[in-house]
Amino acid sequence: MRIKTLLIGSAIVLGTAFATSVPAAAEAIIVTENSEPRAAVSVADLNLGSPEGIARLNGRIETAAAELCLTTAVEPIAMRLARTKCYRTAISSGQQQIERMLAAPGAQSATAAAAGISVTGR
Repeated sequence: MRIKTLLIGSAIVLGTAFATSVPAAAEAIIVTENSEPRAAVSVADLNLGSPEGIARLNGRIETAAAELCLTTAVEPIAMRLARTKCYRTAISSGQQQIERMLAAPGAQSATAAAAGISVTGR
């Protein structure tokens, strides 16, 4: 009987301590809503001054866009169309960033390449 009382008392104390600490921890969490799908594409190892480097970067953007937006699952047509739109938007986003990167002075330098590209699907 004494062991049951001790266990019940311990459970109450622990439950009270946990219940009072949860709201404090929950208040510290800040949630922001950003439903925009995003993927990072590295350009650090590419020579942006060569056609081969640009072609490899375009390939990486297409791969990132596919991983970000597409699936092989069977889905309703509306979802499939939304995924296709996401894919095209992500590729366009990446290509626009390539154009801006190449237009910048010293675009072929390692410093410019280290910036990378963030492909977004919306």
